[in-house]
Amino acid sequence: MVLVALFFSCAPSKKTITPAKPEKIELTTDNQDSTEYELTIIDPGFESWFEMHRKPVWYYTKDYLAAWNIQYVTAWNMKVRDVNLRHVQPDNPFIMEIDYQPRIDYSLELNYKLYHYFLFIESTWGKILTYDRRN
Repeated sequence: MVLVALFFSCAPSKKTITPAKPEKIELTTDNQDSTEYELTIIDPGFESWFEMHRKPVWYYTKDYLAAWNIQYVTAWNMKVRDVNLRHVQPDNPFIMEIDYQPRIDYSLELNYKLYHYFLFIESTWGKILTYDRRN
């Protein structure tokens, strides 16, 4: 019994990134031969907004999206740490930090969807970045 418990406690765990409300965005790895990441966004209205406002995937490069996502994640995490923001907007989406690591090679599709999620949050909650971004 102890060996079984020890075996399961040492099993590899999934990495998750969940920014806003718990389980709102989930980034998990599949621990097989190659690491693949999947982004799951559970936010009312995102899918319909995404279909209406997105540009084609080929419009962006992976490096372009990753560069913007790094900036957005940094600003997002600063808002999560801002205690005053929680008191002003109690139902704000900035609850949990995002563990987006610049050295990890996320797929174009994941970066594309995460980038558009940040744009969706900006369209519903206001600016995330402290400066204007230009497309």
